[in-house]
Amino acid sequence: MGFPNLGNMGEMIKMAREMQGQLKKVKEELAREMFESTNQGITFKINGDLEIKEVKIDPKMADPQNVGRLERAVMEAAKNALKSAKDGAARKMKGITGGLGLPPGML
Repeated sequence: MGFPNLGNMGEMIKMAREMQGQLKKVKEELAREMFESTNQGITFKINGDLEIKEVKIDPKMADPQNVGRLERAVMEAAKNALKSAKDGAARKMKGITGGLGLPPGML
């Protein structure tokens, strides 16, 4: 009694290992890639690991009467930078997985 589909299983395992290697490479590339967002004089730079690497605030934004506006601008810039990083990561991962919709950490 044989197992006729074991050859296919071997190919699937091989493909999964190759995909793991590609995903690791993309993750390393993303860690080096920078995403930037600017809103009302506030600029955030964030890497593909979703770490904020730089914040710049236009000195005109530091007026004490504009504190609420400054806080909202900082929050919006941070949200936009994180969204850009997540979108960039999703595009790269989709290219490797072929749109399989694998959950994070699957490979």
